[in-house]
Amino acid sequence: MIVKDNITELLDVYRDEIRAKSPNSLAIWQQNRTVMPAGVGSLFRLADPFPMVVKKAKGVRVWDADDNEYLDFMLGFSVMILGNTPQVVQEAIREALSHGTHYGQCHEHEYEFAKLFCDMVPGVEKVTFCNSGTEATMYTLRLARAATGRPLIAKFEGGYHGTHDLLSVSFGRPGPTADQCGAIEDPATVPESPGLAEGAWRNTIVLPFNHPAAFDKIRRHADQLAGVIIEPVQGAAGAIPADREFLLELRRITRETGAFLIFDEVITGFRLAPGGAQEYYDIIPDVSAFGKIAGGGLPFGAVGGTAEAMRLMEFDSEPGSILMAGTFNGSPIVTAAGTAVLQRLRKEPQLYARMNAMGDRFRNEINKFAQEEDYPAMATGAGSIFWMHALRGPINNIRDVRQAVRFVSPGLRLLYRKNGLHIPPNHGFMCAEHANEDITQLIEIHKAAMEELRAQGVW
Repeated sequence: MIVKDNITELLDVYRDEIRAKSPNSLAIWQQNRTVMPAGVGSLFRLADPFPMVVKKAKGVRVWDADDNEYLDFMLGFSVMILGNTPQVVQEAIREALSHGTHYGQCHEHEYEFAKLFCDMVPGVEKVTFCNSGTEATMYTLRLARAATGRPLIAKFEGGYHGTHDLLSVSFGRPGPTADQCGAIEDPATVPESPGLAEGAWRNTIVLPFNHPAAFDKIRRHADQLAGVIIEPVQGAAGAIPADREFLLELRRITRETGAFLIFDEVITGFRLAPGGAQEYYDIIPDVSAFGKIAGGGLPFGAVGGTAEAMRLMEFDSEPGSILMAGTFNGSPIVTAAGTAVLQRLRKEPQLYARMNAMGDRFRNEINKFAQEEDYPAMATGAGSIFWMHALRGPINNIRDVRQAVRFVSPGLRLLYRKNGLHIPPNHGFMCAEHANEDITQLIEIHKAAMEELRAQGVW
């Protein structure tokens, strides 16, 4: 194994090669920094050594400001399930634009969009729209607290549910020490940002993901617990799926204690199956948060659930409805784009078998290669969601991920970008436009990056 200084020098070589091939992206980002904090609209766009500046996207490829072409497995952080700039969505947006971009009122296309949710998702009898996944998860918690009259919310360590104060805890950004995180059986609530309202995050308890101790902790807080929110596949933690038996027990315990079971389907909704994770796992939550795919590439969020669970969103309900409002909720342009996407997915359910098979192929081939060549690596995910970690596994939660071989992950990410792969830092996605040769290229880039780092003594 080479020493730390030599590894740093090697990674700097990769960074210099990326700078050399993308000087326009670097210059644009540096210009952004003069007027935008960090030069980005979202911190998750930051990348090593600098963010990619995209010039255009089409099908399964994107081109940066220097006209470098990349094979796209980011897909707008999972959004573009039909591929980039799908014709059916472009046509729907153009048609909607001719009638105006915003009304601030009801419009005649809302029913069709909402009906698609109710028809496609097993646990949705009523749905309401907002503008982001963060808003959607916030409203699910408000609904759970109002319905139960209890103050506490539980989330799982490693789960990312947006940036509002109640849930911006313990999702795994670098920083907390092992002591601060608490025991794996009883994770501590660790705020992920300065400025969070202490009264908000201290009302959030943190559970261990895929660990039976979660159920004991739920029972300890049962009389004060309004709801439990979970990503059926933890995205930002590294594409870690929940075990189905774990989800089944969670469903049983939340019913037993009277707490809402909330699925965060911002990523998994309409991705794992037409009915999302609740169809894929055959487990029905009380309410779910949606986003990403159902917006057709535009800002979008939604809250859907059983009619009983959604009761306090009815204005005339007793003892009164929760506050749910937004100038742009159910925008006619977003509704048009989202309807086009969901109609295609409903009409062609075979797309899911194909996308999920591509995800299985990646995981199977990478894990076989790692085992045969003795790499400490493991591919994870479910369906068309995938990732590869720099450790042997098993990988059941964020604490396992933290045991990854140091320096390998940053090296891999630099090599992915250097070799024409556009992919997020901890989870990738297949889309309807990907072909078998694209998956072959994806696998080959991964294998070549692993071999390169081994040859350099990093791995």
